[in-house]
Amino acid sequence: MELSRCLFTEPYCNLSQNAKWLFVVLNELEQRYTGDNTDFFFRSNDDLANDANMSLSALKRTKIELVKTDLIEVWRMHFINKETGKKSEKNVTAYRILK
Repeated sequence: MELSRCLFTEPYCNLSQNAKWLFVVLNELEQRYTGDNTDFFFRSNDDLANDANMSLSALKRTKIELVKTDLIEVWRMHFINKETGKKSEKNVTAYRILK
C-alpha cells in the first residue's frame, strides 16, 4: 500500500509537520510489520519515538494530535504469556492505518 495522498488535502491541512511525519512513519511501519493475517501492528512508545526520530514527549503530543483524526486507529495491548496466561509488563500500542 502506498502513502495515502489524503494527507495533503484540505481536511488535514492544519495537522502539524510532526503529525504528518508520524503518519508517514506509521505507514512505513505498517508495510514492515503487517502481513496477510493482520491489518495492524504494534510498537512501544520508546520504539516509535526512535522510529520517528522524536523525543518521547514530542511523540506523545503528536500521537494525541494524530489520534483525533480519522487517519489511524490505536489501542493499548499487552502480550500474553502462553504458558502462564499472564499479561506482559511491557505496554505497547496497536496501530491500524485507516486511510
